[in-house]
Amino acid sequence: MPLPTNAVTNETIVRFARKVSHDLNNFSTVVRTYSELLLSDLPPDSPTYADVAEIQRAAESMVQYLQRITKFARAGSLKRAPVSVDAGAQDAVSLFATTAPTRLVQLVVQSGATILADQLWWRDVLLELLQNAHDAAPTGSTIVVRTDRDGDSVAVCVEDDGAGFPDAVLAHAVEPMVTGKAGGRGAGMGLAIVGAFVDTLGGTLEVERRDARTVVTVRLPLA
Repeated sequence: MPLPTNAVTNETIVRFARKVSHDLNNFSTVVRTYSELLLSDLPPDSPTYADVAEIQRAAESMVQYLQRITKFARAGSLKRAPVSVDAGAQDAVSLFATTAPTRLVQLVVQSGATILADQLWWRDVLLELLQNAHDAAPTGSTIVVRTDRDGDSVAVCVEDDGAGFPDAVLAHAVEPMVTGKAGGRGAGMGLAIVGAFVDTLGGTLEVERRDARTVVTVRLPLA
């Protein structure tokens, strides 16, 4: 199913993302600063120490979340240069292996294609898709990443054995802060970042079920 990526890059949402990121960053700075001060005054064996440490960890997670919102807001201004699709996929898989060393990833690169994009953005977009697949797929299963030419575009597919998106979520999957993870886990920014990138480059994003696997396909015009 093609996802409406243009819905996530309009100027109203981008301005909102920038304001949210700015305001919440101010709040998280206060929480982090005071939690650090409290931890420095508390002995490690204090029953309160663990509670304050948990507050500090939550504040650090908020910082990472805000970084992703900021990245989404900047998608429309990314720099463009010739980028190897296959090299970006290889870099993404290598970096992903450092954060999820037990997850098996099969990489099939055969496009030989070049796109006009930002090299780090392209790598990070694939990292977002890998992380989504990793979160959804059963333990011990293999994620497959494929690149191939498709006419005047390149198709990059990320396949996993997860259950896919619920129907109620799928139509809104690329909107910021929408997540299909059980219990509302996750920031809901992964596919929003991917969607913003794809729309900026004039591509498409599709999600489908194929042979009991979830397949996310990014199609981008060749350079």
